[in-house]
This record gives sequence, C-alpha cells and structure tokens, in this order.
Amino acid sequence: MKTLNIGKDFSTDPIGRFRSDGNRSGETFREDFLKPAIKSLGPGEKLEIIIDDGIESYGSSFLSEGFGGMVKYGFIKSEELLAIIQITYSNEDFEFFKKKILEYIKKAKYNSKIYEPTKV
Repeated sequence: MKTLNIGKDFSTDPIGRFRSDGNRSGETFREDFLKPAIKSLGPGEKLEIIIDDGIESYGSSFLSEGFGGMVKYGFIKSEELLAIIQITYSNEDFEFFKKKILEYIKKAKYNSKIYEPTKV
C-alpha cells in the first residue's frame, strides 16, 4: 500500500477550489498529488490517504474539487476510486471529513465536465 499524507506531502492548510485560489487548492492537490499517486499504483495496490496529520480543517470546495473532481473530469469512475483509496485519520474529529470525501466521490457524475486548468 502506498501512502499520501496530505499534511506532510501537500499542505497543512489546504484551502480553495482552483489553482487561481492559490497553490494549496483542491485542483492543485488533485492534479499534482492525487492523480500521480493513483497512476503509480500497481495492480491490486491501494492508496492510503492520511487526512489529519498537521491539518486543522478542510473547506468543502477543497474536498469537492480534490476528490470529486477525479470523477467529474473523467479520470476514474467513483466505484474504482472508492475501491483503491483508504482514507485514514487518528483524530476522531476527522470522521466528518472522511464522510464528506466519500460523499463527494459518490455524488460526482463520471466525465460530466471537461477539465480546463485554471491559471495561477
């Protein structure tokens, strides 16, 4: 199992939807961290995503774009994404964010929008 630790590998203050919102955005996370991590997985391998290490909170726009965007822009179907990721945390307060991530992935419509990168 590979690991992606959002607080250590990406940012301790993830915020915003698009790159135009700053380099801690959901779009930046999805395109520069989550997609490459998923592409690097071998057959049958899973990706553990640690969501609470050094992070105080998440905005809905970050989670929606970062995780739901994987499905919405046609990178991967929601069922496939849910099968290969494992969201983990040690702080029980982060159960809420795990549920939101899973909700955004499940509600996203596969390939329903064309991805147009935002300008920085």
